[in-house]
This record gives sequence, C-alpha cells and structure tokens, in this order.
Amino acid sequence: MWKKIVAAVGCGVLLWGGSPAMAAEQQNAMQVYKEAYMANLDDERALYTSMDLFGPNYHWELDAKGKVLRNNSMYLQGNLSWELTEKKTDITSHENIPFYMENENSILTIYAQRAGSWGKLTLPGIPAELANVWRTGAVNFMDESLQAVKNVSIENETDKHQGLRIVMDAGKMIQISEKYLDDDGTVKLSEKEKQEHKAMMDNLAKALQGTDLTVDWVVNKADRKTVTISTDLTPMIRAYARNVINDMAAGKIKLSDDEREMMESLGYFSELKFYMSYMGVNQNEKFTIPNDVRKSAVELLNLTDIQKGVSEASQTGKK
Repeated sequence: MWKKIVAAVGCGVLLWGGSPAMAAEQQNAMQVYKEAYMANLDDERALYTSMDLFGPNYHWELDAKGKVLRNNSMYLQGNLSWELTEKKTDITSHENIPFYMENENSILTIYAQRAGSWGKLTLPGIPAELANVWRTGAVNFMDESLQAVKNVSIENETDKHQGLRIVMDAGKMIQISEKYLDDDGTVKLSEKEKQEHKAMMDNLAKALQGTDLTVDWVVNKADRKTVTISTDLTPMIRAYARNVINDMAAGKIKLSDDEREMMESLGYFSELKFYMSYMGVNQNEKFTIPNDVRKSAVELLNLTDIQKGVSEASQTGKK
C-alpha cells in the first residue's frame, strides 16, 4: 500500500523556466526523484508512521510501526486514539484502540481492541501479482505521471541526505493513478460496478483538480533510499469536503444535519498531517501478533472470498 502512495505522490512534470542555474537545479532534483522512486520499489524497510486529523471539536491520531518486505508482506502494530466533544452537551469522550495488521499471502488481517475485547477483520490484501505488475511497470507509470507534478526542488541538503520538495496537482495525480491501475487488468468488476467506480473516481478527481499537494521526501545520498516522507493532506480533505457541500447546494446529493456539519468542519477548519520514517530491516527480528490476541479475537468481517477473483484477474489480464 505504502509503495503505491509513494509512487502516486512522487510522480510529476517540471515547469521548466527561470535562469539556466535554476533549470539545472530542477533537472538535478528530478534525477534524484527518479532514482529515489526506483530504489523505493525494491527496498525492504522497517517503518514508523503517524497520521493526525484535527478539527474544531475532535482529534484523531494514528501511530504505528512495523516492516514491509519485498515479497509484499507487511506487518504493523500501533494505536488509534480519538477525542470528541459533543457540541450540545459539551461532554468530551475519548478512546484508545490498539491494533495489529498483517498483509501476508494476499490476505490483510486487522486485529483491534475495543472495550477490552479483540476483534478481527479479514480482507483481501495486496495480491503478489498486483505488486509485481506495479513493480515491473514502474518506469512506464513514472514517465506517464510526470504531467501531475508542478515542481521538484532539492531542500535542506546535508552531507548524507537530500530533501526533495514535490508539488503536484492532486486531481491529475488521481486521474493518472486510476488510469494506470484500470489498464493493468487487476480489478475484476461487473459493468455496473465499473460505472459506479468510474463515477466515484471522476468525482474525486474533479473535486481535487487544481489542488496543490506538497510532499517532503528525504533520501540517502548514497543509495537514494527513503529516510522520511511527510505531507500536509489538509488541502485534499478540504477540497473534497467543499465539493460535497457544493453538490448538496446544487441538489445533487442529500446530507443529514450531522453529515453537513462534518463536511463543513472538514472543508473549512480541519487539518490532516501525515508522516513516515524508514529504517533498515533486521532479518533476525521477527514481528509477531501475540497468541492470546489471535486466539481470543472475534471474527467481525471476512471478505477474503473476493480475493480469488482479484488474483485471477491479475493473472489473466481480464476485467
């Protein structure tokens, strides 16, 4: 999953201009980006990630650590905490939700604890076939996606690290990523589902068109491997929420009072921040989900039956 996010947020085209010195600097920055992009796709790493959503009367925070391997296995463990103040009563409630997550053998399993009990969600993971398609087609995707980036520059360079600042059009990013994934034949949908999916993605791309997203990506000079990735996702959630509000005003959709209030909060007041850091993987270090968690977890949802169709589609190239 994170490989795809990095691929999506890292794509783009330079707006060449300015003095010859500036053009040379931009060209160098793009070369660093391309090398970092390719190094990222085949890099095993341990990671730490956090995501924070702030609003007028709420705060959600996710913190997790784990590792990602070349065979597409992913392991995470962390905590999701939230705090909400009811406007009518001025009563604040909060909850901490410990969780474990593993993507193995094309199955994504999530364990989460609420009220002292563990629940289990079993979902289709990222099929190995899809990961291979993404990896082998990385250069083509990168070349095509260059039109989404407005600028790439090198910031805060040190003896060991180079910092890339990437500015892109979020709407174009969505369009290009969706087209690439749709063309590779990994998604098997009915005609109705295809139409619904296309309408959803078209609406998202439309909502985000012209919305600038800035990503700060720090890499090692020696091997171009990722050190940290951070971005402020606030422009994206605000653009999306405002588009929903506009559709409601135009009579295209209906929202309850609570839904409208949430969209207004997201559209004008909320902030969403994302951060991830990477470290090398120690092959002797084993990530394990405690046996008592595995044994006591109650199955809440199991959608793995559709995994077979996804894998078959990725192998045959048929939709």
